[in-house]
Amino acid sequence: MFIYKIVNSVFTSNTYILTEKNSDNAFLVDIGDILPIKEFIIKSKVAVKGIFLTHTHYDHIYGIKKMLEMFPSCPVYTSSFGKQALASDKINFSRYHDDPITVVGDNIKPLCEGSKIKLFPNEYLEVFETPGHDKSCLTYKLDNRIFSGDSYIPGLKVISSFPHSNREDAENSKQRIIHLAKECELYPGHGDIYCTLK
Repeated sequence: MFIYKIVNSVFTSNTYILTEKNSDNAFLVDIGDILPIKEFIIKSKVAVKGIFLTHTHYDHIYGIKKMLEMFPSCPVYTSSFGKQALASDKINFSRYHDDPITVVGDNIKPLCEGSKIKLFPNEYLEVFETPGHDKSCLTYKLDNRIFSGDSYIPGLKVISSFPHSNREDAENSKQRIIHLAKECELYPGHGDIYCTLK
């Protein structure tokens, strides 16, 4: 498994590209700046087969329309609330960035607690519902790798002051992710990658 990290121009959010040796497929966790993703795709000769959103705030989704122009049938995985948020530029905050984004269609695939999606042979992405920062928040586990979005960033307080935030849920989700991430690598929505958390 190879994971390529892109630090995006909007609020320095992270996008992760997941690929595997001898595979023509790639998967994204969150989607920001299109140009570096496009460069990676061309250089690596891969096709994007899925986009996994940790949550549907603008800085984690703003490249989605251009990506779907490149790969129209690509599934976009999010929570059930995330599906609502993708359809509303108010809920996903894109209207407040002068870049209104709405995405609807059959390729928006809601995930729930315990869902498992096969990425590569014998490799499955497992889904955990971790609301609090936003009602749409999901955390993903792939072997010993955890993708936590903004639900847990070591050393930073989880922001829970947005319209669809909940402070108690945010703390519960944070503690859950800390437990899940023991002996794992952590890939948060902003900042550094953390290797083998104790």
